[in-house]
Amino acid sequence: MSQTLQDLKTEWNNIKAEIEQVKSEYDHLRSKRSTLHVTVFFASNSSPESLATLQQQAQAEANRLSLDLQQLDQEIKATQIKLRQIRAKLAVKQAQINRFQAQQNWVKLKQHGEKINQLANALESEIVSFYQTAKNFQPVSEEWLPKNPQLLELEFTNIPYVKVEEKQFKLISQPINFNQE
Repeated sequence: MSQTLQDLKTEWNNIKAEIEQVKSEYDHLRSKRSTLHVTVFFASNSSPESLATLQQQAQAEANRLSLDLQQLDQEIKATQIKLRQIRAKLAVKQAQINRFQAQQNWVKLKQHGEKINQLANALESEIVSFYQTAKNFQPVSEEWLPKNPQLLELEFTNIPYVKVEEKQFKLISQPINFNQE
């Protein structure tokens, strides 16, 4: 991947700004649609000419409103489609950022995992030595001692260990091998 993380984040921010602009356009269209109105005309008298004129004006106003609503509905639908397309671009860019970051972090995680495992192996070796020293304790038996004292009690017999499975690291609990010689 030839791009840097900063380039990807800049592109992501640009797409996010584009989404905000289209959302604003959508909100404006919805607001404009909700403020559409019909002008109501009243006849000055009840003459047939006046009523006919009134009917023509009402029909023209209804046609205008219908055309305005159709046009706004088409613009709203187009804006919704555009918003979905831009959101899809944003999702693709986010996936690229995630993949880029994963590639960068994988090497570091692998190094940390190896170090943890080295420390775990050293810890296991020290615990086994500690166990062997305690196990080799041979007290002089006295009559007044009911049994030999126990120097070591193990409550934990596992140590943490890093394991790589598929495309992720797992911190697992590995049993200590006390049978090392």
